[in-house]
Amino acid sequence: MALDLQGHGRRAAIGIASIRDREARRLVLKRRDFSTVGLTALLAGIVFPAFPSTGFSEQRKPSIPALPDQRKLWSWIKRLNSFGPRLTGSPAQARAIDYLAGELRGMGLEVKRDQLTMRRWMPRTTAFKLSNGEVIEVAAPFPYSGLTPPGGISGKMVLFNGRVQAFEKARGKIAVVTVKRRDLAAFLELVTNRRGSLPEGIDFPKAVTTPLITGLLGVPIDKAREAGVLAVVCIFEGVSEVQLKGQVLPFTTPYWGLPAIWVAQSEGERIKAAIKHGLSGRLTLDGTLEDVATDTIYAVLPGCNLLETIIINTHTDGPNACEENGGAGVLALAHYFSSLPKSARNRSLVFVLVTGHFQLAQFGRHGNQATATWLEMHPELWDGKPGHAKAVAGATIEHLGCTEWRDDFAKGHPAPTGKPELDLIYTSNKSMSGVYIAAARGRKKVRALIVAPAAAQVMLGEGQPLYASGIPTISSCPIPDYLCQVLPGGGLDRLDPDYAFQQVETFARTVDLLDRMPRGEIGIVPFNLSTVIGDLL
Repeated sequence: MALDLQGHGRRAAIGIASIRDREARRLVLKRRDFSTVGLTALLAGIVFPAFPSTGFSEQRKPSIPALPDQRKLWSWIKRLNSFGPRLTGSPAQARAIDYLAGELRGMGLEVKRDQLTMRRWMPRTTAFKLSNGEVIEVAAPFPYSGLTPPGGISGKMVLFNGRVQAFEKARGKIAVVTVKRRDLAAFLELVTNRRGSLPEGIDFPKAVTTPLITGLLGVPIDKAREAGVLAVVCIFEGVSEVQLKGQVLPFTTPYWGLPAIWVAQSEGERIKAAIKHGLSGRLTLDGTLEDVATDTIYAVLPGCNLLETIIINTHTDGPNACEENGGAGVLALAHYFSSLPKSARNRSLVFVLVTGHFQLAQFGRHGNQATATWLEMHPELWDGKPGHAKAVAGATIEHLGCTEWRDDFAKGHPAPTGKPELDLIYTSNKSMSGVYIAAARGRKKVRALIVAPAAAQVMLGEGQPLYASGIPTISSCPIPDYLCQVLPGGGLDRLDPDYAFQQVETFARTVDLLDRMPRGEIGIVPFNLSTVIGDLL
């Protein structure tokens, strides 16, 4: 059943009092008091004063004391975007990580680094040319597929329509494979269980045109390599050329040693015609493959109880302004909570900004996403074993401020719909859903679908490793069509500063409330048979 905020904004509350002087900067609720009144009373709005439901100005000031305002948050988002595409292990990502670390240090936090290494694939020249001299427009290289000599490689072309079972007939040739766009909404319907929506009635769109799921499923480049194929051309059908241009998909595969490219459907028709006429092709994917360093950074803000932590995480790598700008949200929360006296923080907060999301083959662990590497390296901050702190909750912030754009294949380009992008909110249990709903009250821009993953293995975003590790989570993961696309100017014009601010303000309230709640009220990650079966498989 959907959960409705309409009509309740004026009386709803989430546990942050108005501040009149420095000593009253924050109303702290003792654990025994919270146990008495419980989350139910909180949701009813009888524990704390309500947040005002007045409108937001263009540069809205925070209703939470010490939370940076919209202007400051937007300056962080723009600064991260200014480094350009921040793909894993790139110099641009390294500069962004240094910037984030510097901002955290400026807040008085001790920033620690996990210095990791990776094998980085970086294309320089991507081209495809038919033997009659015609040039085929390449939409994007297939990440970590392979490399060619600077002059490229030539061969006869063999067409595979639809899913490929075997590549043997393309041995020593160029395989041309058609890939049909798969609907993200249909996928999410299968792999999530709805908990609610804000406002009531929000649901998955009837169709989502993002290339994400199709791109992640991709083409079995490993099978093509085993069959002795020279190269692979992937024709992405059902997506406009403008939408496909610059997509960094998939980001889940290792280096295969077999060059591959993406081309749009219109270019694919030209290739199909060339195959019928017996023409060959020349594919060039020149670049480098080298070992480089890349860092994860984290900082611990101590609370009164050093044996319990809340993890606030995101990742630092991505191709554009929204992917990934979660670091700006982490900075805002770090600024807010570090401005409070230690006595106002019940638990220690751990701010984690990981590398490796765009190379999960190297940084994921056991099918989990990149934060799994950090969890593996720092069990003392979360696993609760003797001498270790126990993470009682996690909050994951990603893709702030996205507006909705939908691809129009007939017109040949995507266009804005005028709506905020749907905010996909994963919650581990019903109690965590209630926390998010309470935290979002009073918002004027909210379009959220609250879900639980059907299994840990199919949860999207960097909250997934927390959930898979048994840490109750609230994780935001909007999925705009342009999520994985290199865009002019980073696509900064597709972000709404006010929407981003309201998302961050909600997470500040979320963490504040979680910090006050007794562990028993927060709950656990329920047993999930599908997750167990997935682990076995």
